[in-house]
Amino acid sequence: MQSEKVDVVVVGAGWSGLIAAKTYLDFVPEANLVIVDNQATLGGTWAQERLYPTLYAQTKLGLFEYSCYPMRDEGITADGYISCKTIHAYLCEFAEDFGLTRRARLRCSVQKLQRLPGGNGWTLHVSGAKPGTLQCDKLIWAAGAISEPVVPRYPQAAAFTAPIIHSTDTGKHLDMIEKTQSVTVVGGGKSAFDTVFLLLQAGKRVNWVIRDGGSGPLSMMPPTILGIFNSMEVVSTRFLQLFGASIMHTDGPGYQFFHKTRIGRALAGAWWKTVNHIAVWSNGYNRSPNADKLRPVSRDNGIFWAASGLGAASVPDYWKVFHAGDCTVHRGVIDSLAGDNTVVLRSGERFQTDTIIMCTGFGKSSGAFGDDLKPLCGLAANAVGSDEEARWAAIEAEASDTVDELLPVLSRPPPGLDGQALGSRKSAAAEGPSRHYRRLISPYLAAQGDRSLFFLCMLHTVSTPLVVEMQSLWGVAFMLGLLDVPGLADMEREAALWNVWTRKRYPGIGRTHSYAVFDFQSYLDQLLGDLGVRTHRKGNILADMFVPSRPRDYRGVADEFRAVLQMRHLQTEGKMAAGNDGSAAPLLSANST
Repeated sequence: MQSEKVDVVVVGAGWSGLIAAKTYLDFVPEANLVIVDNQATLGGTWAQERLYPTLYAQTKLGLFEYSCYPMRDEGITADGYISCKTIHAYLCEFAEDFGLTRRARLRCSVQKLQRLPGGNGWTLHVSGAKPGTLQCDKLIWAAGAISEPVVPRYPQAAAFTAPIIHSTDTGKHLDMIEKTQSVTVVGGGKSAFDTVFLLLQAGKRVNWVIRDGGSGPLSMMPPTILGIFNSMEVVSTRFLQLFGASIMHTDGPGYQFFHKTRIGRALAGAWWKTVNHIAVWSNGYNRSPNADKLRPVSRDNGIFWAASGLGAASVPDYWKVFHAGDCTVHRGVIDSLAGDNTVVLRSGERFQTDTIIMCTGFGKSSGAFGDDLKPLCGLAANAVGSDEEARWAAIEAEASDTVDELLPVLSRPPPGLDGQALGSRKSAAAEGPSRHYRRLISPYLAAQGDRSLFFLCMLHTVSTPLVVEMQSLWGVAFMLGLLDVPGLADMEREAALWNVWTRKRYPGIGRTHSYAVFDFQSYLDQLLGDLGVRTHRKGNILADMFVPSRPRDYRGVADEFRAVLQMRHLQTEGKMAAGNDGSAAPLLSANST
């Protein structure tokens, strides 16, 4: 067991960890920084061992990259979607070109974290290829909100011998899957849709089990709208934001019209129902009772509410393969696994299987923090019945009233939607989004003056690379004392407002995760506004409204931030030269709203 002292530890070597490491080193080139990841290769979700041939990103070339590092035009579908191999190669090349590969310690898992006395750093207990302890002054947690595979357990007969794997290991078991004839897929999220396509294209017989009730299957956008506009490009425009319901976009004439006038709300509703109708037609839900079981909750407005999240049929011919394949969709719950490799549903349905693939998602990645650290780090709710729980409930009640007032559409979900979504989760308080200011820092540590920790990728969007790049700049600025934050009460109110909003906006998935699939543009505006740099990145008003926001639009943001710091420094020097004491003023101040 080795013990080592470094300046910075970044946990996670995917999209978040790599850009966080680069950003920190851009500001502090001499830092002794290491990256720890439990995978065998770089890439996080896109690590080599997690890939399989039919896996594609849900967004288009040009939208899924860092601003400073264009992606090669290789492995791209006719609709512009990106293959998993292209993404993995991109991340490996990025790490190599910026000197991050040599800093990475792969096959290493963080088992336990300890906060040093006085908030002066962290000790990480690491297992795996290089076990021991790592002590650091700064910790960047870039493992995301969720990373631990969830594998449900069912009563299982000894005679049930079919392999059971989680979708995260699909790429490791391609040889085994190739030898099977019948496969059971459990779950209704994006990984389930991807897995079903892999199996059907390989000619397998598939039984697809999705819980009845709950928040239902994923809301699936077509790859293009009317064969003209790429769906994810449309999602990436400010124009779509006008029709959305973002708590971060509650001012201006567009907001006033579409949310505060009857005709505006009617037009916005008509837009979303039209998009939903296009998705229903493109996906072919009406073609058979089997396909109809894949309709998202809120049949006529499932795209807007995206109760279980939003996806896109990014792989070529997805729905053609589904409708032609041997797939039976079961809306129910597995009751037991019986002899002769038989799956038994609570409804009484029975079918045999050679393999079960659990596409049942992931649990929170914060286990290493321990129960003593989680509340302090904004990672856990308060104990049931405690005074602190009652205090937080009052803060959230006030936040709920604010959301309903600012965004009336969210106060009136379709009949049954909220009830079904509520029934799909154990407890929003216990499993809900973390209580982080700007989805990045613990209000409680920040209020103590502790700048040794920030979190990345605790927010799910369709533009992960761009969002985590801007988050990294904000987080590093905070960590280095270049950005001030409000007081504890204001940070708590901001975190509560977000968590209440995301529950109302995305009634299923928003109860457990920070989710902003239609709202990432306003989130970026918020971060850049805190940093004092330009939020509107296009050359003119029309382009800013209708042209998709691309990472390349944000190229040079770090340099703009440095220029802002330099200007503030000169202003402070000027005040001091004039006899004014400007030393107590922060370089930049993040707003609390």
